[in-house]
Order: sequence, then structure tokens, then C-alpha cells
Amino acid sequence: MAYLKIFPIKVTDKKALDYITNPDKTEEKLLVSSFGCSPETADLEFSMTREMAKKNGMDKGDNLAFHLIQSFKPGEVDAETAHRLGQQFADEVLKGKYEYVISTHVDKNHIHNHIIFNAASFVDYHKYVSNKRSYHKLCRISNRICHENGLATSMPTGEKGKGYKENMEYHRGTSWKAKLRVAVDKAIWTSINYEEFLQKMQLAGYEVRQGKHLSFRAPEQKNFTYMKSLGSYYSEENVRIRLSKNRNKVKAPRHLSREARLYINISTYVTTGNREGFERWAKLSNLKEAARTFNYLSENNLLNYEDFKQHVFDIENSIKATDQRIEEINTELGTKKLIQKHCDSYRLCRKVIEDCRSVKNPKAYRTGHQAEYQLHDSLKKELQDLGVTRIPSSEKIQKQIENLESEQSAAVREKQELQKKQKTLDIIQQNFTALLDAPEISSDLLPAKKEPVSVTREK
Repeated sequence: MAYLKIFPIKVTDKKALDYITNPDKTEEKLLVSSFGCSPETADLEFSMTREMAKKNGMDKGDNLAFHLIQSFKPGEVDAETAHRLGQQFADEVLKGKYEYVISTHVDKNHIHNHIIFNAASFVDYHKYVSNKRSYHKLCRISNRICHENGLATSMPTGEKGKGYKENMEYHRGTSWKAKLRVAVDKAIWTSINYEEFLQKMQLAGYEVRQGKHLSFRAPEQKNFTYMKSLGSYYSEENVRIRLSKNRNKVKAPRHLSREARLYINISTYVTTGNREGFERWAKLSNLKEAARTFNYLSENNLLNYEDFKQHVFDIENSIKATDQRIEEINTELGTKKLIQKHCDSYRLCRKVIEDCRSVKNPKAYRTGHQAEYQLHDSLKKELQDLGVTRIPSSEKIQKQIENLESEQSAAVREKQELQKKQKTLDIIQQNFTALLDAPEISSDLLPAKKEPVSVTREK
């Protein structure tokens, strides 16, 4: 179990950084790590990032940094594991946009992490917003990491609490409320007014009771469930608001997905009891689906089942390769932005050092600018660790970042197109066997062919 506390630093972040990196508490600083800065000069690097934020008009609020404490139960984890989990937690929360220093303290009976991160992002210079909503997000991430590592989860996530009985039923998949939420969402999605919504709930098997508060009861359920008990999102007022938004779908049905139109057509025939209409629609739909399948296979020369399976396999591999490429681009982009931040800070420090040549008292000048000298050496080492031995120009590194962002956007678009194609293939794959088994298909629904094409089945 990891318990979280977070509070802002408004006066000085150096004292807080000195406290969390105390050698007596961190096994001589063996349990101290950082991202985007050096632990020794973190306060100076934080300050330079905030100055850049001011120049970019992002100086909102008076928070200098944030201090996050992550505590574990006594004996639950060792120091190395706690430090690793703390780093994973910080990386997921801050997403490579904020400098931070993390230390693991072992001076008390419970091991705990201290994470101090800059209030301003060095990527876009936006200030971190700490409120109830962001705190619950921290808790959800912490709970997930604890669950993945076999630790208890106990932090609040902002969700409405469940009673013991409901909680047990929820985990067994037998919660009436969970099932009712799904049924209500489906009914709202396919209805355009309140009366139609109630009809859809009745068709789904629910008994409706309208009084002071709307309630439903499933066929095997003993008591009615009030809608208000599902949360504010399911209140009668919000249900009517959601239904009013659905009217736009009727005005522009072309924007609905194929699955939505299919569901609406079927539900309409079932509601009106038009059996003949339903059978006529089903027959026409099947013929259209057969034609659609045949057209795709013909256009892509996939009339052999082995070729079709290979085509599906190739699309799946392409999506995996695109995912990997996006991940690589994101990693490279994060590194480039970190290098850009270090280079900008290094140039400022370098200018201070070069100005020393023109002063009358160099010794006094160096004493007055000791922080810049220290930061200069620290940044030089950090850049060397990133593989930078020669400082690139601002224009060159900015161009590299823009190229990577353009490549990232192209890769995301490519993945979206592949996913659309995969969805189409999933539908066609379901109909492929039916097409092969069909004794005949109406000739006016199939594309014209100069020569007969044989469709073979896998042996």
C-alpha cells in the first residue's frame, strides 16, 4: 500500500531539496535519482525553467515546485523496490515534462519516497495544476502500480464508494447496479426521447417504476434500483440532457457508425412488431454484406483463403510496427526536448562565464556567480551523458524537434488508417466462410468480371 501526500512549495525549493537528499536518510545518496536535472543543481535548473516560463507568458500562480510523499507500510517493500516504484510513479505522472528529484528515506520504520518536481514544464512551460481532480489521478496511478506489483491499494480515486455487499458482487460480476448502468447507456444511445428510452428499458427486460424517483428492476432482482443511486450522471435530469443530444443523430444519420445504424434498424423492427419488415431487411442486409465482402476480396486479389489470412496477418503486423515506431519517436522526442532545455540553460551559464574576461575583479565576479559556474559544469556533464559533445544551435535542434513531431503525427494517422482497415477486415472475416458456403449470390450484386473467378476453401 502506498499512501500519498502532495503540497506546494512557495518560498524556497532549495531547502526542501537539501532535506530530501540528506545523506543520513538516503544511504549516502545511493537512493537519490533525478530526471531532467542534477540533484546538486536542481534548484538552479528549476529556477531557469521558471524564468523561461515567464518569458513565454506562462507565469501563473506563485508555486515554485511541488513536494510529493509516497509512503509504504512497514516491511511491505525494501528500499530498492520502493525507489524503483517511485521512479515509475513519477515518470507516469509527469510524462517527461517536469524536472524532478526523487529520494527514498530509510531513517524511519516505514520506507517512503520524496519527489520534488518543478511547477513549470520545460517542454511547454505550462504550470502544474494541483487540485482534487489531479490528486485522484495520482491515486489511480499509484493504485494501479501497487496492484501490478502485488501491493494493497487503498487511495481514494474520486469514485463513489460501494457498500460491502455491492463491492463483492461487483468483483464477482453480479452487481445489479453495474448491469443497470450498461443497460441504461445502451437505451439512451439508441433513443431520442424519454418515452422511447423507457420502452427500450422494458424491451431489455427491466420493470419500470415512475414515481418521485425513477427506478428499474431486472427480471430476477428482488428490489427496485433507483437511478439516483447510480450517480449524478444517471440522474433523470442528465438522462434527458443526454437524450436531447441524440436528436442530432436523427438529423444526420450518415454520421452514425454502421453498428449504430444496424442496432437502430433491428430495434425499430422489433419494437413495432414488423416481422415481415425485419425478415426483408435481414435478407437484403445479408446480400449487401455478401456483395461488400466479394468486392473487397476481388479488388485486393484475395479470393484465395490463404492470401486473405496472410493479408489480415500483414495488417496486424503493420499496426504493431507502427505502435513501436510511435513509441520510438516519443522517446527520441523526449530526449531532444531535454537536450534543448539543457542547451538553452548551458548557453546562459556560458555567457556569464565569458563575461568574466571583461570585468576588473574576476575573483569577486566568480564568487558572485558561483551558482552559474556550478550549473555550467553540471549541465556539461548531463549533456555528455546524453551523447552531446558539441552544443547544437537553437535553430538546428528546434528543426529536429519539429521533424520528429511531424513524423509522430504521420505515424499516428497511419495507425488510425490501419485500425479502420482492420475493423473492416474483422467484419469481412466473419462473412468469408458464409460467402464460400453460399450456393449462389445474386449476379446483380457482384462486380462484373470478364472471366469467371474461382473461390477456393482452405483444406
